[in-house]
Amino acid sequence: MWPDTDPAGIVWFGVFFRYFENAEEELFRALGSDRTALLRELKIFMPRTSLKCGFRSPARLGDALSVGVGVGEMSERRITYTFDIRERGTDRLICEASYRVACVDAGSFAPRAFPPEVLALLAPAATSV
Repeated sequence: MWPDTDPAGIVWFGVFFRYFENAEEELFRALGSDRTALLRELKIFMPRTSLKCGFRSPARLGDALSVGVGVGEMSERRITYTFDIRERGTDRLICEASYRVACVDAGSFAPRAFPPEVLALLAPAATSV
């Protein structure tokens, strides 16, 4: 879309981070849960703690993109999401990325373990990274 691009018509790199977060949100929906409602119910937040992104090919204005998402690693205190963005129709790889999230208490922001409900919900999305 036009607001996602720079003057050369190439998707600005910062926009990809929004694509990743949208894919994470959709992953929760696909697994049967509304992420916002779940976090509210469990009284937790899931802040991003690191990001790794490698761009392979430019995405241009008008390209139809698909965003793949999976769970690369899960532990009691960290979850790593993995992403790949490809051009629909050609399967051209645009970028590969991952980010890690932690779990904190919504009231105190103190680190804590992920509730079992979150780990169980995401288990079917585990990839063999």
